[in-house]
Amino acid sequence: MTMRFPLRLAAGLLGVPGAMAGPPAGIPADARYCALQVPPPEAGAWVTPGGFLLAFPRNGDVARDYTGCRTLWVVQGTGETPLLMRLYFHGGRLAIVQAHDGRGGPEIRLCGLPSSDPACAGLADNPLLALDLPTWPRACVEQPDLAACAGDPE
Repeated sequence: MTMRFPLRLAAGLLGVPGAMAGPPAGIPADARYCALQVPPPEAGAWVTPGGFLLAFPRNGDVARDYTGCRTLWVVQGTGETPLLMRLYFHGGRLAIVQAHDGRGGPEIRLCGLPSSDPACAGLADNPLLALDLPTWPRACVEQPDLAACAGDPE
């Protein structure tokens, strides 16, 4: 399964020298859900033209004034879900994007928002990075015929 759109977004951040490299120094270590490395069972599925991403937390666990992280993983196979992005929201607004290469590599780039850095341009308007990210139950990745997968994402 290829992940064209999200990987291009992450690759854009990783490939531009202006994006900040290094550890996620700007994301508070104790912020809600920011330490997750693997998707929990409650993660939701977000569909791309090339496959699925898993996102946690889902919208039902995120208030309009949410402060904490949402993490996105690429579904490459059963049990194979490399980290793609960690999004830090402060007071309901996207504050930091931590991009990984989505293939399990070690490189990390950060964008603090708002930013005049060309590598960070357009991030705040990308629907994948919005506070409201509708997802289906995780089970829909492998069992799309479930009743919960027939309606609109939540």
